[in-house]
Amino acid sequence: MQRFEVISKFFLALASSVFLFMGGISFPPIGVVLLPFVAQPVLLFGFKFGMSGGLTVLGVAWVLLLVIAGEELAFIYTLFAVMAGLLFGTLGRIRAIEYLVGSIAVAMLTMTASLSFYFYGSWAAIFHDLRGGLGQQLAFAIQMQEKMGLSPESLNVLKEQAPQIAEMMVRLLPALLFLSFAFIVLINVIYLGRRFPDRREQWFSIRLLREWKGPEPLVWGLIACGFALFVPGLGMLRVAALNVLLVISSCYFAQGLAVIAYFFHKNKVPRFLRGLTYVLIVFQQIFTLLVVGLGLFDLWGDFRRLGKDNLTPSQAS
Repeated sequence: MQRFEVISKFFLALASSVFLFMGGISFPPIGVVLLPFVAQPVLLFGFKFGMSGGLTVLGVAWVLLLVIAGEELAFIYTLFAVMAGLLFGTLGRIRAIEYLVGSIAVAMLTMTASLSFYFYGSWAAIFHDLRGGLGQQLAFAIQMQEKMGLSPESLNVLKEQAPQIAEMMVRLLPALLFLSFAFIVLINVIYLGRRFPDRREQWFSIRLLREWKGPEPLVWGLIACGFALFVPGLGMLRVAALNVLLVISSCYFAQGLAVIAYFFHKNKVPRFLRGLTYVLIVFQQIFTLLVVGLGLFDLWGDFRRLGKDNLTPSQAS
């Protein structure tokens, strides 16, 4: 019976992973929802029945995609296989969630750059194709806004700014890809923590995400990158500083969200008001910036008093 259960779960994990991947690739609008969970069935199987079984599922899925979908899609699946393999090897060994997520996201970014160079043959070809694709997407978005009745003045502004927007997105692509990969890894880590609650203490250095706090030295990176943006003549160094600044700002945004979630939980705020607040934070730029500032000043303010929880009563006073 145990053997039958393992075999059935093996094929279920295999089918689920391939289905999520092909569904996300075939239907891009829902790919945002499906693709982050491509590796999750494999991770659940591996952590329940053994790491070797999970790696076997990944290998069989890769070969299956290579045969039925082609080399390109098989190599895209490699990104999720790399993420799953690294989670098998590092979860519980790297207990600080920021280092766990960051290291795996870096590995996925490196793999993406390597595979892109393999298929295109040069960095110039990669960026040329990216600029062309982004230009087409922005033109399509402008057409949609025109059909929805956007004012002619706003349309003209969008058309004039479209080349600059595309160029800026190309320059920020490393940071955007890194943050996308980090988000995917974080989602999978959170879900694994919920499916295996008895392993949380073994896997993570914090009990709950609302207690998370970014590394304090991160602020020096923020200061250095901000300073580099105002120094003329730095060229590509300014582009690199802008990418790093975006990543660091996202870390402080996450810390600000953790502060908000902490006080929501502490004061038992109704879920409806929590959801409304998060919607405003995501869609209103001023609230987004305020959350980043909240996360930054939490370094000095320690609004949640997390540091005092680890002190003796005499030290805390």
